[in-house]
Parts: sequence; structure tokens; C-alpha cells
Amino acid sequence: MVVGSSRTKRIGGKIANHIGENIKSRGHSLTTLDPRDPIHDDFFMRLMEKTYFHYKEDEIIPAPLVAAAKLVQTADAIVVVSPEYNHTISPALTNTMNYFGGSMYDKKASGICTYSAGLWGGARCGVALRSYLSELGCLPVSATCQVTSAWKKGTFNDDTGLLNDDHMGTKLCNRMLDQLEWQANALRDAKEKDEDRVE
Repeated sequence: MVVGSSRTKRIGGKIANHIGENIKSRGHSLTTLDPRDPIHDDFFMRLMEKTYFHYKEDEIIPAPLVAAAKLVQTADAIVVVSPEYNHTISPALTNTMNYFGGSMYDKKASGICTYSAGLWGGARCGVALRSYLSELGCLPVSATCQVTSAWKKGTFNDDTGLLNDDHMGTKLCNRMLDQLEWQANALRDAKEKDEDRVE
């Protein structure tokens, strides 16, 4: 999962946690690439100067970039969690994801989760993400998770920290993950068959 907000005051971490808990409850392992996570030593908080694939063999690749590349490369599916900024994708998300070339995302399924303070839940960002993710090669499933009124009191459960059961985002999250799970399994099976043929 890639978290697309680098702001100090953000709701994206709570939304990512909701999706992450749902993914793990289905028996899957989850790794998260979050620009604010201290494990990355603020590497992804800076504007990209050099992509992972532009480093030459004799150059030292920064350790946070090597670790993140491994996460992306070994993932069976990608879930992006992005706020809607100015009716489009957050710069923190594209800055993080653009470090890695299409070969790392290729033939993987992706799921889209957007959020906003308003009633549309970042729908316009979701539309922009479809083209962006498709260009990277990680094709998005048709169902998207849109979290409306993300900052409104009562959106999240005070005890669990997850979206309330009656929030539309909960239903949309499950629908998106149902499709993502199926597509990710199908693509993984197809890739394994390709590898068998090559051997």
C-alpha cells in the first residue's frame, strides 16, 4: 500500500489503517510505503532527484530507496490511498511512486482509495489515478473506495479507529478489495505460468 499524504496534519493514515486491517483480515500480508514513516529516514519527503532505475552499477543507491524498491517489486498488488488536491492526485503519491519504473509495477493489480472533506470522496482524483496506474502497468480494478467527509466527527469509530460500519467507505472498501483479491490472484497465476514456460 502506498500512502499519498505527506502533511503533518492528515487523515490518510487512519484511512490507510482501515484498508490495511481489512487486507490482513483476509489472510494477506501487507507492507506500506508511507513518506512520513520514520523507517524511510525522510527520504520520500524530499522531491525526487534521481529515480531508482537511473543509478548505475558503480553507484551507491540510498538504503531507503533499495528497501522501498524491494517492497514494490515483491508485491502482488498495489493499493494507493490518496487525498484529492486541486481535483487531482496528491504530489506526495506521484513523487513516491515515480521513483520506480513500470517494470516494477507491471502485470499487477491495483486498488484505488481516495478521500476528501466533501461529499465526493476524492472521485476526481480517482479518475486521474486510473490513467496514472494503467500507464505504470498496475491495472486498477473497477471498484474504488471513496471516503467522504473524511474529517467529519463520527466517520471513524472511537474505539477501533476504523471507519464506522455504516459509513459508505466501509462498503466500498470491501467491494474494492474483493475485486483486487481476485485480480491479483489471477495475475499471479498467469505470471507463474509464464515463468514455467520460460524454464
